[in-house]
Amino acid sequence: MRATYRAKRNTSVYCSTSCRQKGNRGTPAKDPKSELGSPITKALHKVGYIGISGPASSRINAPKTYSLTVPPEHAYSELSYHFCQKGWGNVSREEFSEALRADGIEAFYTLSAEAVAHKLWRDRSTQQLRRQS
Repeated sequence: MRATYRAKRNTSVYCSTSCRQKGNRGTPAKDPKSELGSPITKALHKVGYIGISGPASSRINAPKTYSLTVPPEHAYSELSYHFCQKGWGNVSREEFSEALRADGIEAFYTLSAEAVAHKLWRDRSTQQLRRQS
């Protein structure tokens, strides 16, 4: 989702220096908040219940992955409480789960793809060592 830039001058093309540099490099300017889609995940991210879980290194050229940093039950109860306090209505468990699933948010106890691959490599190495001895 891109915001419309309304120029103050007729010669202005970009909203800021960073957008101008990105435009010159050919990289699209992107709103960091637009990565998370639904209002539910944005609200959880704002209070710190959703965080970046990957990639593990900046050298890895992979898209960012997000996961819950607290148990899902805790996140759901806090979200429901805050939505009711602001008068936004109730959030059902199905709606909560569907929003997380649609935005690709993993559970907080889920291992990242890198951690799973490392565990598999470690298990195979251990098995090979046992066979050799």
